[in-house]
Amino acid sequence: MPFDQYQRYRLVADLINQVRPEGRKLRVLDVGGRTGLLKRFLPSDHIELVDLEASDEPGLVLGDGARLPFISESFDAVVSFDTLEHVPTRLRGAFVRETWRVAKSWVILAGPYHTAKVEAAEARLRGFLTGKLEVHHRYLEEHHDHGLPKRSDVEGRFKELGGEVVSIGHANLERWLGLMCLSLYMDRDAPLRGIAGEFHRFYNEALYAHDHEGDVYRHAVVACFNGAKVPQLEGLFSDRSAPSLATKPITALVKELMRFDIQRDALVPEWDRLHEVNASLAEDIRQHASSLKEA
Repeated sequence: MPFDQYQRYRLVADLINQVRPEGRKLRVLDVGGRTGLLKRFLPSDHIELVDLEASDEPGLVLGDGARLPFISESFDAVVSFDTLEHVPTRLRGAFVRETWRVAKSWVILAGPYHTAKVEAAEARLRGFLTGKLEVHHRYLEEHHDHGLPKRSDVEGRFKELGGEVVSIGHANLERWLGLMCLSLYMDRDAPLRGIAGEFHRFYNEALYAHDHEGDVYRHAVVACFNGAKVPQLEGLFSDRSAPSLATKPITALVKELMRFDIQRDALVPEWDRLHEVNASLAEDIRQHASSLKEA
């Protein structure tokens, strides 16, 4: 799984497992969850999905997070992954209130929240995408257009609704920016996607547990209601920073990709020229065939 997806789902799944009553299966609503990825992290729980956009995921309910089509307190937990920043500003208050309305015990809203450093990191990533890869990333553009939500606003709203609130951060910001550039670069070229799979596996298995120090990209805002257990930071992550040599394989990968990029810049124009030659030859053959048919 791409490291950025793994980060968010692993964090929320670990929080749910930490607070669940022993041996109890939970009913969980994933708002904006048309991919159904949460089921891979909580396979024993009953996961329901609601999203504005359709997908092939079985059981997906089409609905608006600001007007959820469920009765009050239908779910033990309501979660959302990197979704609130895609909600227009005028609807964010309703989105928060609706997640509270349909939850019995917990609401977890995970995603990037506004800080100057987070916005600067996203701006640099957008610049890399447009300047280097010549693409526009729909979701990042929506972050920019709508503006990232303020964590204090979300926390304050849940407290007004009677919740006990904690926020837990993850994904060191500088590391997230560098790894996102690597990930999106490799995703552009089919020959690199196999390498990208191993790159993601390395992060998920070796770096995730250590990736919570310093300024972070993402926070999980957890609101607990009706006396529900409050999650604790202790035990969620390793108590040590990433080992000094842990990023050595990534450094080696970057060097190889730089060599690939230099070769690619030289080969692409030649490849384009060959396509033009082939197209010209194909047109010549077509004209010869037409002349032969007439003869």
